[in-house]
Amino acid sequence: MSVPSIRLIVPHFGERPPYFPLVLDSMAHNPDVHWLLITDQPVADPPPNLAVDLCEFADLAARIQGHFDFKISLERPYKLCDFRPAFGEIFRAELTDSDFWGHSDLDVIFGRIREHLPLHAFESDKILFQGNFALYRNTAEAARWFRHEIGSVSYRRVMTSPSAMHFDEWAGIYYIVRDLGVRYWQEEKIFDVSFSMYRTRAETAHPPRRYAWEEGEVCEYRLEGGKVVRRTALLIHLQKRTMRTPADGVLKADRYWILANRFAVQKRVSPWTVRAARIPTGHEILPFYWRRIQRSIRRRATTWSLPVLHRGSPS
Repeated sequence: MSVPSIRLIVPHFGERPPYFPLVLDSMAHNPDVHWLLITDQPVADPPPNLAVDLCEFADLAARIQGHFDFKISLERPYKLCDFRPAFGEIFRAELTDSDFWGHSDLDVIFGRIREHLPLHAFESDKILFQGNFALYRNTAEAARWFRHEIGSVSYRRVMTSPSAMHFDEWAGIYYIVRDLGVRYWQEEKIFDVSFSMYRTRAETAHPPRRYAWEEGEVCEYRLEGGKVVRRTALLIHLQKRTMRTPADGVLKADRYWILANRFAVQKRVSPWTVRAARIPTGHEILPFYWRRIQRSIRRRATTWSLPVLHRGSPS
């Protein structure tokens, strides 16, 4: 089986993460994966595998509206996440040469993507269900999946609501794919750093972990019996965590730590440096927990019912 080509569509408008140069560098370390960034600001020195399409948000919203015979609700850029499952239809012209298309976020640092997507994963038509990284086979059928409705999971309901419905993830496209009997591949390949805890840890991990980017690899370190244990992932998702602008030394480094509020050049890995992840530091702590409360309130206000027979994520 030949290596399938991949193109990721990433619309992003407004302020970018202060560590955006690190995002670009992590893209550059994946030369066999391609991105299309649709944005209202130019990108200085983009890597060869990143195409940049300058566009105003209003113009993109009008283009998307042209694919629907009802009035969509797309007043703010964050709502674009709910339109991701329709990208195969909306951006068909930009995807003609790709075997798989997908979407990703910009609040991430990429690891070695191909190493975490084995060739047998591409025998499936849908790969991963995270909003921060997911792939679809580039076929006319896959481009129309989002139009399949099941119970309260309805693209019309999603696209006419101003609220974020997480249609691109477990609350939407997952139920559609499963109901259609589509072959999908889902494994734990992403470090989702918890947005509810200041110290760095995965959503389901305890105690805090130490994360790093090392010559193209995204790494997680933890202690087991006093010994350092290392594993890698496709990417690390910082979940809009407030991070300080990386220092010049970090931008030039082949290895750096990804800390709770900043990046630091990695000089060595030891039990002590891993254990240090348990110690919270930085003036960002209080604002972090205030944003956590606000986000919790918003999510509670926009929670929607899912079909009873389909609750939960796959086992």
